[in-house]
This record gives sequence, C-alpha cells and structure tokens, in this order.
Amino acid sequence: MRSFLAHVGALAGLLCFFGATSLAAAPATLHSDHPLNGTLWDTRSGQPADETALFAEAAAARWVLLGEKHDNAEHHRLQARVVDALGRAGRRMAVVWEMAEPEQADALKNARLDTVGDLGKALDWEGRGWPAWADYQPIAEAALRHDMPMLPGKPSRALVRSVSRGEALPAELAARLDTAPPYPAGVEAALLAELAESHCGALPPTALAPMARVQRLWDAWMADSMRAATAPPLSADGAVLIAGGGHVRADRAVPRHLPDGAAGGSVTVEMVEVVDGWDTATDYPAFDPRRFDYVWFTPRVDDDDPCDAFSAKPASD
Repeated sequence: MRSFLAHVGALAGLLCFFGATSLAAAPATLHSDHPLNGTLWDTRSGQPADETALFAEAAAARWVLLGEKHDNAEHHRLQARVVDALGRAGRRMAVVWEMAEPEQADALKNARLDTVGDLGKALDWEGRGWPAWADYQPIAEAALRHDMPMLPGKPSRALVRSVSRGEALPAELAARLDTAPPYPAGVEAALLAELAESHCGALPPTALAPMARVQRLWDAWMADSMRAATAPPLSADGAVLIAGGGHVRADRAVPRHLPDGAAGGSVTVEMVEVVDGWDTATDYPAFDPRRFDYVWFTPRVDDDDPCDAFSAKPASD
C-alpha cells in the first residue's frame, strides 16, 4: 500500500510537467468513517493539533506551503480555510499557484471576487488538464476576499522542455534560481527511485534524470515566485503556495529554496488521504517532521490503482 500511495502522490504532478495529465474530479467520500478522517496532526510533537494552533503558527510565518492531491476537492476546501484564516489575521500574503503559467499572470492579477467563477476559463484551467475549477475556486475566493494578490508558480512549458533535454539555463536565470544547497546524501537517489516507482516501472531509466531536473526547476521557480511577491511592486508580507504535496516537502522541495524556508521560516501542511487499515498517524510516510510540519487527514477520492494508466509491460532502456 505504501507503493500505491507513492504512485498517487507523484504521478499526477509529474505528468503535468509535460501537459499529459487528464485528472478527473470526484467527491472525496471513500473511508469517510476512518478514525483519522478530519484530524490534524503536528508531526514535530507527534500529537494531534487543532486548527487554532495551525492558523496561529501560519499567521506568524513568512512562507506557508499547502500540499494537496490535485483531484481531492476536500484538500482545496482545507487550503481555502488556511488562506481565509491568514486574511482574517491581517496578513497580506500573496497566493502562488503551481497550476498557473507565466502568461496567465494578468488573469490572476485582474481577478475579481464577483467574477471569480470565470477565472478558471481565463486560465484555461480544465483545458490544461487540471480538475474542475469549481473545486479550487474557494481558495481564490478566500484570497480575493482579503485582497491577497495571486501569482502563477509554474515555469513556462518551453523552459520545462529545455531543462528536460538537459539544456543549460541562461546564466542570469540560473543564478536567480540556484538558491538551494545540494541535496543531502541519499536524497537525490531517493527521488529517482520514487520517480521510477510513481511511474509504475513503465519508464526507461534514462527518463528519470530529466524528470528530476524538471522537479528541481519547478521547485526553484515556485520559490522564486514566492520571493518575488515580497519585493516591489507587490511587497506582500509573505506568500502561500498551493501545490502538489511533493513540492511542499521541506527535505527536498520548495522550502529549501526559500530564505529560512527549511529552518523554521515556513509552515508546511500536507493533506493526506486515509487508507483502509492504516489507523495510526505514524503509519503514513507523510508523518515525518523532516517532510511536513502538519498532516491533515481526509477521505479518499478512490482506491483505483494509477498504474492501470500505464502499459502492463514496463518499458526498457
């Protein structure tokens, strides 16, 4: 089952790098009677937490990173609750969307609360393979209610393809993005192994290193978007990231590229779907303070095996 969770967590986001995903939105109702469903946990203390504690810590942080499984609408509802709590606390933080591309900056900048239902169309949200905009709309509503600017976090498709081919970044861009120290020992190898597993062994080994390069680019780009939001002309007093859970991990993803992001300057929250038979929080790989500060358990969308999307015969090099 741990293998299954790795497939679910990494597959959709990585396919989105190359515009090859077609996620289906569905109500998250499976295992709604699970004992962990709806509970929030602080991984550092190993104890249950309440929303008040999370909201207070987030309101004191510069960076707040909210991880999700893209097709789980309950995750987006909880993300919206955090954004709303930050606004009610008086924080004017920018909201950075993993799902939006650079050319969509104006659509986000010009969004209004009274027409937010049309924002998905302006962003070509579902046309680009993301689940229904209606599922994400509560996050945008919370941001707009509190006058929080919204920015794209995704690098351009042309840049993603260039990096995936092993081409060097322009010098200025490389200097701007290369803000994180090298991965700790074993982290890159673990990432490559996870990429192989999450694609069900269907990819040749030569495809994994390009995907890892893209993952690092995407993390660095999102962190740069968050940093930029705190500089003129926006001068927000921090930033919130809406992204897949793999990008929120403090040990190897966006927080490592943020000033003090991996050293207490950020709060990371991972939304986690419950698994039948895993009744204790420590059963879940996400319950690890090196990865996330909080985990928030929700029902599942489905128990489908994402490997069904791949050929039964693994690709070979």
